[in-house]
Amino acid sequence: MKSLLPVKPTLPTPSRLIFILLIFAAFFLPSPYVILSPGNPQNILGSAITISGTKVYPTTGKLSVTSVLVTDPDSYITGFDVLYGWIDKNRVVLPRAQVYPEGESAAESVKIGADEMSGSQINATAAALDHLGYKNEATLVIVEVNKKSNAVGNLEVDDQIISVDNKIYNSSAQIMDYLDQKKPGDLILIKVLRVGKEIISREIKLSARDDGSAFIGINIQSQFDFPFDVKIKLAETGGPSGGLIFALGIVDKLTSQDLVRYRNIAGTGTITTDGRVGPIGGIAEKIIGAKKAGVELFLTPIENCSDIANEEKVASSSDKKVMKIVPVATLNEAISVLKLPAGAKYPSCLDTFQ
Repeated sequence: MKSLLPVKPTLPTPSRLIFILLIFAAFFLPSPYVILSPGNPQNILGSAITISGTKVYPTTGKLSVTSVLVTDPDSYITGFDVLYGWIDKNRVVLPRAQVYPEGESAAESVKIGADEMSGSQINATAAALDHLGYKNEATLVIVEVNKKSNAVGNLEVDDQIISVDNKIYNSSAQIMDYLDQKKPGDLILIKVLRVGKEIISREIKLSARDDGSAFIGINIQSQFDFPFDVKIKLAETGGPSGGLIFALGIVDKLTSQDLVRYRNIAGTGTITTDGRVGPIGGIAEKIIGAKKAGVELFLTPIENCSDIANEEKVASSSDKKVMKIVPVATLNEAISVLKLPAGAKYPSCLDTFQ
């Protein structure tokens, strides 16, 4: 039998060196990705929410907003960073284009997040006061105009919306619901009150999102004259996903019944002025952050249930001390969940798939 001899590499030494250098360089060259990781939950029952001009009741325990840390669009993400992100189970690597619009800078991203946070706080306050019986009329004001939409040149920041297709709406959510019936290319008539008290009517052709839905190209914020002052201040957090927890915190501080009852509770979800809870991104990372912080009860938008079905399956097969993940569709549902007695059976995302 002939013995097998090792085969020497045929690639010339200079070529091998170049190949090795290219591989080495790939780990340090910038890549078109962003990295998501769990943030630390922030309790809002301390000084984050301040209310003046009415009676405020003491609270107990923790009610925390959860967050996701995302590298900004200007971050220098190397191949090594991407590889580490893939290895680390607590991180997610996504194409930059999937998270940030093309050309968006870090400064623009921060501003957008701050604007969304501001709108979320206003919505949360309105939803909480509505739940408590206060009636507040909203003024719908344009706070941003999409430069790539047909709204440019027709509508302006600070325009107050009077009507859409001759119908009066009380919230931006109602306008969104109406637009769901429309298609890109449809014409709508918008009447606004411009600074200087000039009433202007504009016919605008609806633009198309990536998913094919129609949109006007404006960011609308509800503005209210609340009966007392509510301020929310949270460090290093942007976006609209804290709305549900903000609303719960306001309700807890304005009612004599203690909703949290010394528990460690957290959650996420956008909220409309009429108390509807909407889905968010990064739910898996927020759940990881909540678990690390010892959260007992986690409130999630019911529309995110399909994203966390596996989490629920694991929880249902493990010990009873595992964090409970409870889906809610409205502020009223969330308050009902918090009022459940100790030992009660909580709703589950698994129920939505049965």
